[in-house]
Amino acid sequence: MSRSSVRPINILFRWLLEIVAIFFIIFFILGIGYFLFVKIYENKIYPGVYVGNINLGGKTAEEALYLLNRKIDNINQKGIKFVYKNEETIIYPVISSLEGDLAYPIINFDSSETVSRAFTYGRQGNVFTRISEQVKPLLGRVSVNMVFSVNSKEIKKILHNRFAGLEESAQNARLVFYQNQKQEIIFNIEKEKLGRAIDYDRAIKKLTFNLSFLDVQPIRLFAHTDYPKIYKKDCRKLDVIAKEIVNLAPITLVTPSRIHTSSTTQTKWTIDKETLASWLVLKLTNDDLGSMPYVGIDYQKVKEYLNEHIAPYINKLPTNAKFKIKDGKVVEFQTSRDGQKLNIDATLAKLEFELIQGRSKEIEIAISELKSSIQMQDINNLGIREIIGTGQSNFSGSPKNRRHNIQVGANKLNGVLIRPGEEFSLLAALGEINKEAGYLPELVIKNNRTVPEYGGGLCQIGTTIFRAALHSGLPITMRRNHSYRVSYYEPAGTDATIYDPWPDLRFINDTGHYILIQARIEGDDLYFDFWGTRDGRKVEISDPVIYNIVKPGPTKYIETLDLPPGEKKCTEHAHSGADAYFDYKVTYPDGTIKEKRFTSHYVPWREVCLIGVEKLSSEKENKSNSDDNATSTLKSAE
Repeated sequence: MSRSSVRPINILFRWLLEIVAIFFIIFFILGIGYFLFVKIYENKIYPGVYVGNINLGGKTAEEALYLLNRKIDNINQKGIKFVYKNEETIIYPVISSLEGDLAYPIINFDSSETVSRAFTYGRQGNVFTRISEQVKPLLGRVSVNMVFSVNSKEIKKILHNRFAGLEESAQNARLVFYQNQKQEIIFNIEKEKLGRAIDYDRAIKKLTFNLSFLDVQPIRLFAHTDYPKIYKKDCRKLDVIAKEIVNLAPITLVTPSRIHTSSTTQTKWTIDKETLASWLVLKLTNDDLGSMPYVGIDYQKVKEYLNEHIAPYINKLPTNAKFKIKDGKVVEFQTSRDGQKLNIDATLAKLEFELIQGRSKEIEIAISELKSSIQMQDINNLGIREIIGTGQSNFSGSPKNRRHNIQVGANKLNGVLIRPGEEFSLLAALGEINKEAGYLPELVIKNNRTVPEYGGGLCQIGTTIFRAALHSGLPITMRRNHSYRVSYYEPAGTDATIYDPWPDLRFINDTGHYILIQARIEGDDLYFDFWGTRDGRKVEISDPVIYNIVKPGPTKYIETLDLPPGEKKCTEHAHSGADAYFDYKVTYPDGTIKEKRFTSHYVPWREVCLIGVEKLSSEKENKSNSDDNATSTLKSAE
C-alpha cells in the first residue's frame, strides 16, 4: 500500500479517536453534572415542581410542608365562596364548636401525602424514567395535585340550606285524596309542574377541580330546568286502582309466627283507610320495557311509621359478653344475648308487593336476627393475664354535658373484648351517638348559627384509646388529629378525633390473644387499661415535637337573629396553630422493627362571637367584613 493511501486512513482514524474522546468527555461532564445535581437535591424536591402556584422546587420536605400548611390555614380562615345570582355564602373547611370536640372537617387536606408525592417525583422507576422526570421540570413547571377529600353530602346540605329559597323543585303528577260527605275516600291526580333546581353536583365538581390546584376563587352556581318524571297524561285509571287498594283497609301488619315475644309485646298493628290512603303515591317502574307510572307506597312515610310504631317493640340489640377483672381473674359481668331488628327495607318491599299486587289484608313484617359476636363458654381461657398498655388523659375544666358524655362513652367501652386479629373500630364499638344512647348535646357552628349536636367529649375517649393502643404496641390503621389544638389533649400531636361516620380511630389486635378494655375515671383523669398477654414486644414513643406555632387572628363577629339585639355570645375560643410529630417504634420478639411517624397540623383559629341584631346586614357587607377579618388573621399569622 502506498504512503499516499495510508495517510487518509490515519487522518480518519485520528478523527474518529477525537470524536470518541469528545463524546467521553461530554458524557463524563454530564455524568459529573448529573451526580452533583442529584447530590444537591438529595434531600430536596426537584426544581420546577409546583402544587398550584406554590413552587416547592428546591425545598426540603419540612419547608414544603410549611408552605402548604400556611396556604391551607389561609383557606381555613377565609373559606370558599359560593355565588348564585346576587346571593352568596362562604363554606369553611372545618365545622367548628366551642369546646373543639365536635369540630370536624368537611374538606380535609392531606399536606403530608402531597409533599410526599412532590418529593418522590423523579425518584421512582428505572434510571431512564427518573432522568426523564428530572429533566422535564427544566423545560416547564410540573404540577402535583393537592391531595384532599371532601364531604360532598355535607357541603351539598349546607348549600341547599342557604339557597333553597331560590329554587323550586319540579313536582310529579301526584295522587291527592279527600273524604266526601259519605266519608268515602276519593282520589284525584294532580297535574305535574316544572321546576328550577341548582346544580349542586356541578358546584362540587368545580370545587374539587379548583382545590387540586389550591385555587379558591369563588364558585358560581348554576340552575337548570327541573323536569318532572311522572306526567298526568300517563296516569289514566291509577286513581281507580288507588281507591281499590284503600278499600282493603283496615289491613293488619303482624310479626312472623317464628318470632318469640313476651305476652306484653304487641304483635299486630292495624292500618285504617285514611292512613293507608296517605301512604299511596305514584311511582315509576324501572325495567326493560321502560318507565311506567304505578300506584305504590311512600317509602319515607311508611318508614317513619315503622320506626315510630313497630320498631320499638321489635328491636333488641345483641349483647356481647362483657368482662371485668376481679381478684386478678377475668369474670363475666354481662352475659351474651342475641338480638333482633325490624328489617325496614325488606318490610317496605314486602308491604308494597303484597298490598299493591296481591291485595293482601294481613302482611307479615320482616325481622332479622342479630347474633352477638362474643359468646364465651370458658372466660378464664382468653389469655387475659396482665395489663399490656394504658392510655391516660385529663379533662379538668370540662362543662357538665361533656363530663356526662365522657362517662357514657367510657361505660360503653368498659369490658369490651377485641378478638385476636380483629381491626378495632372505635365508632363501631361506641354504637349510636344520640339522645337515645344517653348522650347530651353540645353546640357547633353551621351557617353562622349555633346548632346542637351529640358526641361532645367523645374525642376524650378517642385520644385516650389511641394512647392505650400506642403503649400496647398495636398497629394503628386510622387516626386523625383535631383540626385545632384543644387543651384537654396536650401535649399536641398525641390526640385522636372521631366523628360519625368519619374520621374513625382503628387499630389491629396482633397480639395473638384477646384484649380486654377496662375503663376507669379517677378525678379528672380518664384511663383505659388494655388487658391481655405480653409477647415481649418493646414500645418506644418519642416526646412530641411542636413547631411552627402561629398565633390566631383577631376576633370575628357574626350577626345573628338568634340573640337579643346587642347581646354577644362567643361560640369559639381562640387557638394557636402549630405542627407536631412524634415517632413510634415497636420491636417484636423476633427482631422485626416497625416504625411510624405520626404528624399533626393544627390550624390557627380565631375567637368567633355572635352579635344579636334586629336585621341582618347585606350579604355583601358581611362578606366584606369576613374577608377583612380573614386578611387580618393571615397578616398577623405572617
